[in-house]
Amino acid sequence: MDFENLKNKKINDVSKLIGNGQICPEELTRFYLQKISSDPRSEEIFTEVYKKSALASAKESKKRAKIGLRRGTLDGIPISVKDLADIKGKLTGGGSSLTNKEKARANATFVDNLQYQGAIILGKTHMTELAFSGLGLNPITATPTNPFNEELVSGGSSSGSAVSVSRNYCFASIGSDTGGSVRIPAAWNNLVGLKTTHNLIDLTGVLKLCPSFDTLGPICRNVDDTNLLFNGMINGKPQKLRKYRPENFKFLIIKNMFFEGIDGEINDSFNVTIEKIIKSGAHIEYKNISEIDSAFEISKTVFPAEAYGMWQQEIEKNPEKMFAPIRERFRSGKKILAHDYVYSLQRLFELRMSFLKKVIGFDAILAPTSPIKPPSITQLLDNHKFFTERNLLALRNTRMANSLNLCALTLPTDTDFSGLMLMGSPNNEFDLMNIGLAIEKIK
Repeated sequence: MDFENLKNKKINDVSKLIGNGQICPEELTRFYLQKISSDPRSEEIFTEVYKKSALASAKESKKRAKIGLRRGTLDGIPISVKDLADIKGKLTGGGSSLTNKEKARANATFVDNLQYQGAIILGKTHMTELAFSGLGLNPITATPTNPFNEELVSGGSSSGSAVSVSRNYCFASIGSDTGGSVRIPAAWNNLVGLKTTHNLIDLTGVLKLCPSFDTLGPICRNVDDTNLLFNGMINGKPQKLRKYRPENFKFLIIKNMFFEGIDGEINDSFNVTIEKIIKSGAHIEYKNISEIDSAFEISKTVFPAEAYGMWQQEIEKNPEKMFAPIRERFRSGKKILAHDYVYSLQRLFELRMSFLKKVIGFDAILAPTSPIKPPSITQLLDNHKFFTERNLLALRNTRMANSLNLCALTLPTDTDFSGLMLMGSPNNEFDLMNIGLAIEKIK
């Protein structure tokens, strides 16, 4: 069996091969562990590789497969996890030198769910410092370079998660998304990423950044795999995606803000993709919606206020241990008054309701995932003003789904680094992935 070429197969197909004995989970796991250990670049991607526990899990999966007692489709499938989730007996670094160095006493809830279903965790992946940047640059721990151009960043904050999938170190990875941290690295690695509805996936055992906005989600190669990992994270019964005809879809493109300052190639790629969707029979409308601009302004208050509130004590004990642009982004929340934060958050809740009323009747909202391509690592390190400008612009489009508590899915297009983002109403992940599957086939 040529394990390298399994990257072209869906997890469900690989799982069937495990089930009928054509693939051994232990051999599969050894293949990925060997690939990781023999590639010096893997040190910038994985914080730690769990060779012993991964092989032990693989051997158990092998036994279950032999006697016909597999736990489900994910049984024997190697994945990675972002280093902000607790795994029992392991350190949780969060991409920082400020975090607690005690080993976790228990698994994060979603890790328990995935392991219960037989998923094999190969290791944890590097990330942006305390998850507070969309670029993926981290001079404190490690910066996973972009697989398509190693002079560029790979997107953050789930940088190592995306790169571990795009470099074929595993089948999928679990990241977090507070303002775009699953979708941006997915888009900049030509992958699929799902931002889930707030509070839908249990965050117990996960480092918090902004508790009112933090979410978890998978990064995969295709929509079918995304659906499998999503169901695995919530410990839900697997739901097979449905095949819909594109002519039944009605999409909305919001004209204001999403296209300001957009890179020319990304804009062209978006328009080409939209033309394909229209030719497939789908209906598309263009509108301005004022809640988008209002939510964007409010995000400037609520996100930094929560982030600094969560981490101020650790930051101010050892501020010199942080990368300066990240530290100053946290500190931007220091001057925000409590009553301004409370008012802004309540106003945001009102905007969510009025926004949803205006998009009734549309199956999804379409937008470029990020308006820019991944910037140069050297430029970001040398020019902190450039870092701040690029970071805010990279996160602008994705952050809307977090602010308005939408679920969102990014799909790769024909152009590198150029994701197509679909946004849907809260708790509508399954329908959104059904739509994503139809668009994936169109492209």
